[in-house]
Amino acid sequence: DDEEEESGGCRILSGAEVNEMMGRRSSTNGNKDLYQWGEYDPGCAAVNPLKLTIGLADALERWGVRIYEHTKLMRLVKTVAVTDESSNDSGGKYTLTTNDGSTIQCDHVVLCTGANNLSSDVSRRLEQSFVPIYTWMAATEPLYDECPLKDGVDNICDDEKCQQVKRPAPMCGDDHISLNYWRNNHKDEGRLLFGSLADTIALPDWLISWRLRNAITEVYPQLNNVRFDHVWGGKLAFAPNSMPLIGRDIDYDDIISDATEKSQSSKNFSTGVWYATGFAGHGIVPTAMAGSVLANAILEIPDQQQWRLFQTYFQPSSFNGYPYSRLGAGMVLSIYNVWDWARKKGIPLPALPKLW
Repeated sequence: DDEEEESGGCRILSGAEVNEMMGRRSSTNGNKDLYQWGEYDPGCAAVNPLKLTIGLADALERWGVRIYEHTKLMRLVKTVAVTDESSNDSGGKYTLTTNDGSTIQCDHVVLCTGANNLSSDVSRRLEQSFVPIYTWMAATEPLYDECPLKDGVDNICDDEKCQQVKRPAPMCGDDHISLNYWRNNHKDEGRLLFGSLADTIALPDWLISWRLRNAITEVYPQLNNVRFDHVWGGKLAFAPNSMPLIGRDIDYDDIISDATEKSQSSKNFSTGVWYATGFAGHGIVPTAMAGSVLANAILEIPDQQQWRLFQTYFQPSSFNGYPYSRLGAGMVLSIYNVWDWARKKGIPLPALPKLW
């Protein structure tokens, strides 16, 4: 109990405890059970990413920010008319051209691309810095009482009395390279939201549904005939080192590559092109961090210039293997998936190096 309190409530679970917490039936076909142990962290929290995004957009608009949806950036250049870098009278140091031919002038540009491709007309530095990886999710039909993940009750006792406290159903995930992750939708209908897979190309819907059903059946054999009411997916940006890419695109200014504190302290950052991408599916927390880091950089807040660390140690790769980058990444993922499958079948294989 003391060790659990010191670790913030985290504790190691046996395979039987994992199955019980997940509402999973143990294997009965004689094969090695799927989960041998697990870790439980009661301090985790879940957010609805769509509601979070909409809420952030609403907050920004209340502060006067204008948001233009479905507007693609096609070209980014220095504004030719600007000759005096210290001038504040121009429309902006950079000119952006959108997909409908409109132009925008501004002094700062932040490229937050996700996994969408960038042309060399926007940023040669980011054009080949990451590989898009597709992942997918499904929402099952309402399962009601058959939903394996259910809310629980904890008995909390002190010296005087005991009380029952509701414990939300756990959010679950495993450590496969194409990891599975799932939770219920916290409504009476009891849907299961299940995500999995990692592909380098967009596959047809019927194949995605079939593979997701195989994945969910492996975890919950009792759901082998479950119907999916919704299936959706998207691309994640993975840099070759799986680290976020945060920094300044020095191709648009005169800053030399020497990123030491001394050489950069005298540079003028009153304008610039910045970037934040390559979050590899972990976007909610590190993107908020990246926004703070770049805001401090643009505002030139003293002693809050952490972007230089990213610029120095995690620079965008100059070459990701294009045009064979997706093929290479797909081959690596396939090897790791076969490795995971073999180890689940009880074949003694050494662990491969972690990709992320």
